[in-house]
Amino acid sequence: MKTKCIALLSDFGTYDPFVGAMKGVLLSKAPGLSIIDITHQIPPQDIQTAAFYLMAAMPYMPKHTLFLCVVDPTVGTGRGIVWAKTENYQFIAPDNGLISWVEQKEKIKEARFISNSSLFMDNISATFHGRDIMSPVAAAIAKGLPEKKIGPIFTEYRRFPFPLPQKAGNRITGQVIAIDHFGNVVTNIGRSYLTAKAVFNVADHMLKGLKLTYASVVEGEALALIGSFGFLEFCVRNGSFARTFDVKIGSPVEAIVSLDE
Repeated sequence: MKTKCIALLSDFGTYDPFVGAMKGVLLSKAPGLSIIDITHQIPPQDIQTAAFYLMAAMPYMPKHTLFLCVVDPTVGTGRGIVWAKTENYQFIAPDNGLISWVEQKEKIKEARFISNSSLFMDNISATFHGRDIMSPVAAAIAKGLPEKKIGPIFTEYRRFPFPLPQKAGNRITGQVIAIDHFGNVVTNIGRSYLTAKAVFNVADHMLKGLKLTYASVVEGEALALIGSFGFLEFCVRNGSFARTFDVKIGSPVEAIVSLDE
Protein backbone atom coordinates (compact mmCIF):
# COMPACT_ATOMS: atom_id res chain seq x y z
CA MET A 1 0.00 0.00 0.00
CA LYS A 2 2.01 2.96 -1.30
CA THR A 3 1.42 6.29 0.37
CA LYS A 4 2.28 9.94 -0.05
CA CYS A 5 1.03 10.99 3.38
CA ILE A 6 2.66 10.39 6.78
CA ALA A 7 0.76 11.33 9.95
CA LEU A 8 2.92 11.86 13.04
CA LEU A 9 1.84 11.35 16.66
CA SER A 10 4.23 11.54 19.60
CA ASP A 11 4.88 12.72 23.15
CA PHE A 12 7.92 14.75 22.04
CA GLY A 13 6.40 18.20 22.38
CA THR A 14 7.66 20.94 20.10
CA TYR A 15 10.30 22.58 22.29
CA ASP A 16 13.06 20.11 21.36
CA PRO A 17 14.24 19.16 17.83
CA PHE A 18 12.96 15.56 17.91
CA VAL A 19 9.96 16.06 15.61
CA GLY A 20 12.00 18.13 13.18
CA ALA A 21 14.69 15.45 13.01
CA MET A 22 12.13 12.78 12.14
CA LYS A 23 10.65 14.98 9.42
CA GLY A 24 14.14 15.60 8.08
CA VAL A 25 14.78 11.86 7.73
CA LEU A 26 11.40 11.30 6.09
CA LEU A 27 11.84 14.06 3.52
CA SER A 28 15.50 13.26 2.83
CA LYS A 29 14.65 9.67 1.98
CA ALA A 30 11.25 10.27 0.36
CA PRO A 31 11.09 13.81 -1.05
CA GLY A 32 7.61 15.10 -1.77
CA LEU A 33 5.85 13.46 1.16
CA SER A 34 2.95 15.23 2.79
CA ILE A 35 3.34 15.21 6.57
CA ILE A 36 0.45 15.77 9.01
CA ASP A 37 1.12 16.46 12.68
CA ILE A 38 -1.75 14.87 14.60
CA THR A 39 -0.23 15.94 17.92
CA HIS A 40 3.10 15.93 19.72
CA GLN A 41 1.55 16.85 23.06
CA ILE A 42 0.67 13.35 24.29
CA PRO A 43 1.51 13.32 28.02
CA PRO A 44 5.01 11.80 28.35
CA GLN A 45 4.98 7.99 28.23
CA ASP A 46 1.16 7.89 28.12
CA ILE A 47 0.51 4.99 25.75
CA GLN A 48 -3.24 4.87 26.44
CA THR A 49 -3.82 8.51 25.51
CA ALA A 50 -1.77 7.94 22.36
CA ALA A 51 -3.95 4.93 21.51
CA PHE A 52 -7.09 7.02 21.99
CA TYR A 53 -5.96 9.97 19.89
CA LEU A 54 -4.76 7.65 17.13
CA MET A 55 -8.17 5.97 17.11
CA ALA A 56 -9.98 9.31 17.16
CA ALA A 57 -7.94 10.97 14.40
CA MET A 58 -7.60 8.02 12.04
CA PRO A 59 -10.95 8.30 10.19
CA TYR A 60 -10.21 11.92 9.20
CA MET A 61 -6.89 11.21 7.49
CA PRO A 62 -6.59 10.65 3.71
CA LYS A 63 -6.89 7.03 2.67
CA HIS A 64 -3.56 5.16 2.58
CA THR A 65 -2.03 7.45 5.22
CA LEU A 66 0.85 5.86 7.13
CA PHE A 67 0.69 6.72 10.84
CA LEU A 68 4.11 7.03 12.46
CA CYS A 69 3.50 6.92 16.21
CA VAL A 70 6.26 7.35 18.80
CA VAL A 71 5.34 7.11 22.47
CA ASP A 72 8.10 4.79 23.53
CA PRO A 73 8.97 4.60 27.24
CA THR A 74 10.96 1.36 26.76
CA VAL A 75 13.00 2.54 23.76
CA GLY A 76 16.33 0.75 23.51
CA THR A 77 15.19 -2.35 25.37
CA GLY A 78 14.04 -5.64 23.88
CA ARG A 79 10.66 -4.30 22.77
CA GLY A 80 10.04 -4.63 19.06
CA ILE A 81 8.68 -2.23 16.48
CA VAL A 82 5.56 -3.19 14.59
CA TRP A 83 4.08 -2.32 11.19
CA ALA A 84 0.37 -3.01 10.68
CA LYS A 85 -2.28 -2.30 8.08
CA THR A 86 -6.05 -2.04 7.94
CA GLU A 87 -8.13 -1.76 4.80
CA ASN A 88 -7.32 1.94 4.41
CA TYR A 89 -4.32 2.76 6.60
CA GLN A 90 -0.86 1.69 7.74
CA PHE A 91 0.85 2.11 11.11
CA ILE A 92 4.36 2.03 12.52
CA ALA A 93 4.73 2.08 16.31
CA PRO A 94 6.64 0.53 19.18
CA ASP A 95 5.24 -2.84 20.16
CA ASN A 96 3.74 -1.55 23.39
CA GLY A 97 0.01 -1.55 22.68
CA LEU A 98 -0.15 1.89 21.06
CA ILE A 99 -2.11 0.56 18.05
CA SER A 100 -4.54 -1.39 20.27
CA TRP A 101 -7.64 0.73 19.68
CA VAL A 102 -7.28 1.10 15.91
CA GLU A 103 -9.63 -1.86 15.61
CA GLN A 104 -12.47 0.15 17.09
CA LYS A 105 -12.53 1.74 13.62
CA GLU A 106 -10.99 -0.79 11.21
CA LYS A 107 -9.81 -4.34 11.65
CA ILE A 108 -6.05 -4.91 11.43
CA LYS A 109 -5.54 -7.23 8.47
CA GLU A 110 -1.81 -7.88 8.82
CA ALA A 111 1.10 -6.99 11.10
CA ARG A 112 4.84 -7.47 10.70
CA PHE A 113 7.84 -7.24 12.98
CA ILE A 114 10.14 -4.55 11.59
CA SER A 115 13.48 -6.33 11.24
CA ASN A 116 15.03 -5.29 7.90
CA SER A 117 18.04 -3.45 9.29
CA SER A 118 19.19 -2.45 5.79
CA LEU A 119 16.46 0.20 5.95
CA PHE A 120 17.69 1.75 9.21
CA MET A 121 20.03 4.72 9.62
CA ASP A 122 23.72 3.82 9.76
CA ASN A 123 24.15 4.98 13.34
CA ILE A 124 21.26 4.01 15.59
CA SER A 125 20.77 5.80 18.89
CA ALA A 126 19.49 3.60 21.72
CA THR A 127 17.19 6.43 22.75
CA PHE A 128 15.72 7.65 19.44
CA HIS A 129 14.34 4.81 17.34
CA GLY A 130 11.70 7.19 15.98
CA ARG A 131 14.40 8.96 13.99
CA ASP A 132 16.82 6.11 13.27
CA ILE A 133 14.51 3.13 12.62
CA MET A 134 10.86 4.12 12.27
CA SER A 135 11.32 7.17 10.04
CA PRO A 136 13.57 5.55 7.40
CA VAL A 137 11.30 2.49 7.32
CA ALA A 138 8.27 4.75 6.86
CA ALA A 139 10.05 6.56 4.01
CA ALA A 140 10.88 3.25 2.32
CA ILE A 141 7.26 2.10 2.58
CA ALA A 142 6.07 5.44 1.19
CA LYS A 143 8.31 4.83 -1.84
CA GLY A 144 6.73 1.43 -2.44
CA LEU A 145 8.76 -1.08 -0.42
CA PRO A 146 7.07 -4.51 -0.72
CA GLU A 147 5.46 -5.49 2.57
CA LYS A 148 7.33 -8.79 2.79
CA LYS A 149 10.61 -6.83 2.98
CA ILE A 150 9.55 -5.06 6.18
CA GLY A 151 10.00 -8.22 8.24
CA PRO A 152 8.18 -11.41 9.20
CA ILE A 153 4.45 -11.72 9.89
CA PHE A 154 3.84 -10.82 13.54
CA THR A 155 0.60 -11.95 15.18
CA GLU A 156 1.60 -11.63 18.84
CA TYR A 157 2.02 -7.86 18.93
CA ARG A 158 0.94 -6.29 22.21
CA ARG A 159 -2.53 -4.91 22.62
CA PHE A 160 -4.91 -3.92 25.38
CA PRO A 161 -8.69 -3.94 25.04
CA PHE A 162 -10.78 -0.81 24.68
CA PRO A 163 -12.58 -0.34 28.03
CA LEU A 164 -16.19 -0.68 26.93
CA PRO A 165 -18.75 0.79 29.37
CA GLN A 166 -20.95 -1.60 31.33
CA LYS A 167 -24.74 -1.38 31.29
CA ALA A 168 -27.08 -2.72 33.98
CA GLY A 169 -30.68 -1.61 33.64
CA ASN A 170 -30.64 2.16 33.32
CA ARG A 171 -27.18 2.50 34.89
CA ILE A 172 -24.07 2.94 32.73
CA THR A 173 -20.63 2.72 34.31
CA GLY A 174 -17.52 3.84 32.53
CA GLN A 175 -14.26 5.68 33.06
CA VAL A 176 -12.18 8.63 31.97
CA ILE A 177 -9.90 7.67 29.05
CA ALA A 178 -8.40 11.05 28.08
CA ILE A 179 -8.04 14.64 29.26
CA ASP A 180 -7.52 17.20 26.54
CA HIS A 181 -5.50 20.42 26.45
CA PHE A 182 -8.46 22.41 27.78
CA GLY A 183 -9.02 20.12 30.75
CA ASN A 184 -12.12 18.56 29.20
CA VAL A 185 -12.58 15.03 30.52
CA VAL A 186 -13.28 12.42 27.83
CA THR A 187 -14.97 9.17 28.84
CA ASN A 188 -15.42 5.79 27.18
CA ILE A 189 -19.21 6.20 27.08
CA GLY A 190 -20.42 6.71 23.52
CA ARG A 191 -23.45 8.64 22.32
CA SER A 192 -25.53 5.49 21.79
CA TYR A 193 -25.56 4.67 25.53
CA LEU A 194 -27.08 7.97 26.62
CA THR A 195 -30.33 9.91 26.66
CA ALA A 196 -30.69 13.68 26.66
CA LYS A 197 -31.86 13.82 30.28
CA ALA A 198 -29.28 11.42 31.71
CA VAL A 199 -27.81 12.18 35.13
CA PHE A 200 -24.04 11.86 35.57
CA ASN A 201 -21.74 11.34 38.52
CA VAL A 202 -18.00 11.91 38.17
CA ALA A 203 -15.61 12.70 41.03
CA ASP A 204 -18.62 12.90 43.38
CA HIS A 205 -20.00 15.74 41.27
CA MET A 206 -23.48 15.39 39.78
CA LEU A 207 -24.53 16.84 36.43
CA LYS A 208 -27.99 16.67 34.89
CA GLY A 209 -28.65 16.37 31.16
CA LEU A 210 -26.56 16.68 28.03
CA LYS A 211 -25.80 20.15 26.68
CA LEU A 212 -25.22 20.86 23.00
CA THR A 213 -22.19 23.18 23.19
CA TYR A 214 -19.57 24.44 25.64
CA ALA A 215 -21.34 27.80 25.61
CA SER A 216 -24.66 26.32 26.76
CA VAL A 217 -23.87 27.34 30.36
CA VAL A 218 -22.47 30.45 32.01
CA GLU A 219 -18.73 30.91 32.41
CA GLY A 220 -17.27 28.72 35.15
CA GLU A 221 -20.19 26.28 35.20
CA ALA A 222 -19.69 22.55 34.59
CA LEU A 223 -21.57 20.62 31.91
CA ALA A 224 -21.79 17.30 30.11
CA LEU A 225 -21.95 16.94 26.33
CA ILE A 226 -21.06 14.63 23.47
CA GLY A 227 -17.71 15.84 22.22
CA SER A 228 -16.31 15.81 18.71
CA PHE A 229 -14.96 12.26 19.16
CA GLY A 230 -18.48 10.95 19.80
CA PHE A 231 -17.93 10.26 23.51
CA LEU A 232 -19.37 11.75 26.67
CA GLU A 233 -17.24 14.64 27.96
CA PHE A 234 -17.33 16.72 31.13
CA CYS A 235 -16.27 20.33 30.83
CA VAL A 236 -16.17 23.68 32.58
CA ARG A 237 -16.95 26.62 30.35
CA ASN A 238 -13.73 28.60 29.89
CA GLY A 239 -12.11 26.43 32.56
CA SER A 240 -10.68 22.99 33.28
CA PHE A 241 -13.01 20.28 34.56
CA ALA A 242 -10.06 18.00 35.31
CA ARG A 243 -8.32 20.58 37.48
CA THR A 244 -11.49 21.92 39.13
CA PHE A 245 -12.68 18.46 40.24
CA ASP A 246 -9.30 16.68 40.45
CA VAL A 247 -10.23 14.10 37.81
CA LYS A 248 -7.60 11.72 36.44
CA ILE A 249 -7.47 9.21 33.61
CA GLY A 250 -9.11 6.08 34.94
CA SER A 251 -11.51 7.93 37.24
CA PRO A 252 -14.92 6.19 37.36
CA VAL A 253 -17.98 7.69 35.69
CA GLU A 254 -21.63 6.78 36.14
CA ALA A 255 -24.68 7.69 34.08
CA ILE A 256 -28.32 7.07 34.91
CA VAL A 257 -30.42 7.18 31.77
CA SER A 258 -34.14 7.65 31.36
CA LEU A 259 -35.67 4.51 29.86
CA ASP A 260 -38.74 6.34 28.53
CA GLU A 261 -36.94 8.95 26.38
